[in-house]
Amino acid sequence: MIIFDLKCAQGHPFEGWFEDHKDLQSQLKRGLVACPVCGSEKVERVPSTFAIAKGARSQPDQEMAAKLLGRSVKRYFLENFDNVGPQFAKEALKMHYGASQPRNIRGVSTPEEEKMLKQEGIEFFKVGPMEAEDQAQEGGGEDDD
Repeated sequence: MIIFDLKCAQGHPFEGWFEDHKDLQSQLKRGLVACPVCGSEKVERVPSTFAIAKGARSQPDQEMAAKLLGRSVKRYFLENFDNVGPQFAKEALKMHYGASQPRNIRGVSTPEEEKMLKQEGIEFFKVGPMEAEDQAQEGGGEDDD
């Protein structure tokens, strides 16, 4: 395996793991490599920077990495989970008891509903509120569970 530094047309830097350079080129030609931040398939290899750190990483680098990771996770939720809004608890119960097909859902719930879901043995996890830019894409404005 070899790690290549990549950048999308929007300028988002990221890494990709490939068997070799030929594998990278093949996947780029077939459109199999996409930016984890914006989803752009216009990706290019950029020169790698290599340095041995003499001390702790700088705060801005860590902040940027955390921000990119957060955007990638939120993008994954937007693309792979049905937004059921305030019907989250009802939909989770329906799936739990076989009244509807299991699927990935996200939405909002009250503390009372969350307590009831836990008592029923339904596993879920909470994610912080969506950022304004994500809400505009989705058309919603509430916290997601």
